[in-house]
Amino acid sequence: MFQKDAFGADWSRAKDLLAYNAKGSGGGYHIYTVKPDGANPVQFGLGTPNFPQRTTGTPVWSPSGQFVAFVAEKSDHPGNSVPATPGWGSYSDLWVATADGSHAWQLTNVPTDKDHGTIIPEFSPDGRLLEWTERTKMPKILNPNRFAGYWEIKVANFDIGQDGTPSLSDVRSVSPPGDAFNETGGFSPDSSSLVFTSDFENHNFWHNQIYRLDLTSGATTRLTKGDSYNEHPRYTPDGQVLWMTSTDNPSHGTDWWTMGPDGSNPQRLSDFNADDNARVFGHKPVYATTVQTANWSADRSYFYGDVETNLLNSDSVIARVALTCHGA
Repeated sequence: MFQKDAFGADWSRAKDLLAYNAKGSGGGYHIYTVKPDGANPVQFGLGTPNFPQRTTGTPVWSPSGQFVAFVAEKSDHPGNSVPATPGWGSYSDLWVATADGSHAWQLTNVPTDKDHGTIIPEFSPDGRLLEWTERTKMPKILNPNRFAGYWEIKVANFDIGQDGTPSLSDVRSVSPPGDAFNETGGFSPDSSSLVFTSDFENHNFWHNQIYRLDLTSGATTRLTKGDSYNEHPRYTPDGQVLWMTSTDNPSHGTDWWTMGPDGSNPQRLSDFNADDNARVFGHKPVYATTVQTANWSADRSYFYGDVETNLLNSDSVIARVALTCHGA
């Protein structure tokens, strides 16, 4: 285990820092940065006058390491901060800050109601684009079609003014039309396409599938098969797709699998929920979630990934995962 009670890891080699979410002493979620060896954890944006003071989360570094994009809870809204938990996203907007957290800018402003929110920003590898996911209808947990609400994926140009101020232009929705659960994945290595999660074909959150979207043609291709639960696709540095799935996990939980960029040759990468391994997490189902493309070591021998241990309260750990090759 690298970091307990934390998730949302994103590694910037340019800054030699990991950014992640964790609960602060007051119970709310905040962004922290830390060295890859665990040294010098710092709360991001602490003491910056215009930095959001309530829940912040899902930080991602720009490729240059100059900026961190994240989501932040609105300063004033009905109810408490629980629905704004990172990854749930109620009453939350898209923000960006300088790498040291000394300056921050709000990029979007969704309506302040139960139907709207923001989750999971991602930069394209060339730094020109920023994507994120906005909610359009609140969840209805007894309805599989709307269990997590309806969401759409947005993409925009990420612009930097002559004075260094970042902004968005040409904001567009790129998810399939119609009400569905759609969720941001990662960009391809050449920034020409992206992978995402959606139930737009089967309208059942528990049977989400993984798709690839060509940003030039708009063509959408389904990559996963069957009716398992699938989510959180990201490209690996060598162009494969890593995602989480319940495939072959009859006792619940998810593991990491990889496949080709066209959906070919799916292979299991982890086996957290096997009987021999379950003792590591107290013999309870666990959910391997996001592994950012940037989170791989240069020699591809290990990566940092999120493992959720409780779906009800988002308890998670960040794991440093070493890879081994098994002979035939």
